[in-house]
Amino acid sequence: MKRNIIYLVLFVTVLISSCQSNHDKRIPAALSLAESGRPDSALIQLNKIDQSMLSDLDMAMYSLAYTMAQDKTGIDIDNDSLIRTAYTYYYNRPEDSLYARSQYYMGKYYALNDSSEKALHCFRKSIVMAKRKHDYDTQCLSLLQQSLILRDYDPDKAILCAKAANSIYNLKGSKLSNKAYYLLNLAECISYKGGNPNICISLARKAIRYAIQSNDSITISNSYQDLASFYGLGGNITLALKATSESLRYNNKDDFSKIFALSQFYVLADSLTQAKRKLSEALPLNINDSCAYYSLKRDIAIKESDLANAESLADSTDLYLDKKNSENLKTRNTYYSLILQKEIARTKALSESKWKSYVILLIAVSALIIILLMSFIFFQKKKQMNEKYEKGVKLHNMEIEHKEIQITTMRKFLLSKIGIIQRLQSLNQSKHKLLLLSKDDWEEIEIFLNSTDNDFVVKIKDDFPELITKELQFLMLVKLKLPYKSIALIYNIEEKSVKQRMFLFKKKLGLQNSKMSTKEFIERY
Repeated sequence: MKRNIIYLVLFVTVLISSCQSNHDKRIPAALSLAESGRPDSALIQLNKIDQSMLSDLDMAMYSLAYTMAQDKTGIDIDNDSLIRTAYTYYYNRPEDSLYARSQYYMGKYYALNDSSEKALHCFRKSIVMAKRKHDYDTQCLSLLQQSLILRDYDPDKAILCAKAANSIYNLKGSKLSNKAYYLLNLAECISYKGGNPNICISLARKAIRYAIQSNDSITISNSYQDLASFYGLGGNITLALKATSESLRYNNKDDFSKIFALSQFYVLADSLTQAKRKLSEALPLNINDSCAYYSLKRDIAIKESDLANAESLADSTDLYLDKKNSENLKTRNTYYSLILQKEIARTKALSESKWKSYVILLIAVSALIIILLMSFIFFQKKKQMNEKYEKGVKLHNMEIEHKEIQITTMRKFLLSKIGIIQRLQSLNQSKHKLLLLSKDDWEEIEIFLNSTDNDFVVKIKDDFPELITKELQFLMLVKLKLPYKSIALIYNIEEKSVKQRMFLFKKKLGLQNSKMSTKEFIERY
């Protein structure tokens, strides 16, 4: 009898222990939904789970599943509060099957937040472990992300990564739409090296065949859009227009970026009436779209010599840029406030000890300083804009007093500036993507900047002698305050690549530890 009681106690103990060690079965199920292309269903499942009741293991899997589901629904990983939990848990567990994916999504977070070296470090680890675990999807995705970062400053390595991703997926992958995207990425990496556009065109056409076989209209549309870009790179605007039209035909919704791209090609083809008609169909979805929209309308007005309309559209562009800065400030303030609240709650839950209180106080003061500093920068910028406006009023009064002299001077200035801008928009359709402007054009821009901006080029050459000619030319376009869209058009690259180049310039200009961006530095220089 006594022995039976002992056995019963042991059985109950083992049963309780096994129940406590069981995972919440809804989390692996949600992870499986996200992996199988049903991220919305995965998010619905995960939102029903009380995070406070999860173990460390379940919380790590929950965080990874939630991040994966968000990423597959098109939400950028611009907040590390979730993925950091998974990354920290799996960091010392490299043999876990989810280690490679936690490294991959942490790398995506770093890539979106201008931490390229950290991102590459995570992607390299993800590739090694994914290969060991035969997780070919994660291996290919990490290779693709590596190529996106490397193609700006090491296109040869980017091409190797893109080729590896394409080869592995052709052997191991089965989704035709993914095969199309890996081919398009390889073509883009080759274009960044300035290779033969015909190679890129051939790869894009092969991607279109895969896309058509997959019967995925979005993939077909995106493939045609990339083909249009490569035609544009090769100087064939007629075929670029045709490919962009096909892209729009397969798109099952109004896509601002594709309509905008078609309008840009019409401008390059000097079909301004068609460009304006198509642009009127574009509906900007956010502030970035609005900035690009008004910038292109302004370019059209300049080509038509409609200076009054061009000036009005320039004011609209500046207005949206100001709204964008304000929204960024508001978003960051909210983000830091949420971090502060989260850290306070977490610290209180851990302990009420004295040193924990000091940690809370330190976090609160740090967050407050950051918010105050960002607010100070914002109001300083507004103050500078107000001072600029007052200066403009004084200059206007001087123009009234010296009417004839000022009119003559302003006419010459406008004619000179319009001439330069028109040449910037009349792109030389060379097969080499960095030869869109002639040597004479660059010399004219340099003379213009030296004469109107206090020897800008002379001074920056003296202060930063390590800058090569191509880098000086890029900074000259920034000094002209061209929108990123226009700079991207000149170099035949994407707008996000312009932003990445701007970030890389911070080191060369000695701004690594400064909160000032390259754009602000050059415009104030």
